[in-house]
Amino acid sequence: MPSLGRSADDSAPLFPRADFDEAELVRRAQLGSSSAFEQLVVTHGPHLYRYLAVRLRDDRDARDALQETFTAAWRGLPSLKSHSKFWPWLVGIAAHKAADAARDRVQASEPDLDKSGWEDESTLDVREAVAALPEHLRQVLLLRYLLQLSEQEVAEALGIRVGTVKSRSARARKALMELLR
Repeated sequence: MPSLGRSADDSAPLFPRADFDEAELVRRAQLGSSSAFEQLVVTHGPHLYRYLAVRLRDDRDARDALQETFTAAWRGLPSLKSHSKFWPWLVGIAAHKAADAARDRVQASEPDLDKSGWEDESTLDVREAVAALPEHLRQVLLLRYLLQLSEQEVAEALGIRVGTVKSRSARARKALMELLR
């Protein structure tokens, strides 16, 4: 598998440049082009890392899950049928790797939250409230609003129906409002 090349960078645009042809890069990567796959990693890595960091609340676990996600994606890429479904497929792999990491982690103590990157206490309160949500609600919330996936993409990534995504999203927002009161 090609290396990740550089660290996750929050300044990368969420939506790729107009000259970025993801379907063509996926097709080339499926044919074995490591440079095409590396471009996909550079494009999507920062967003997946941000999702994993919020989801797992631990930088080392997030980096490990990110590496495992891209390793699994590289290995599974030949079986991907639709080039246009790469992003939801990749997010699904990341969601599964995050669930594996959370399940495997020994909960000796509550992980320390890195407060240095937060602008104010209310933002930290939101982060803690999101972390307090049940797993199935938190996952939908993070995919919909942090990664800005459509309801259809979230459904594909998690292997659930769109109606389930809608109801979980509404319940997550309601629970979040209750927690923040």
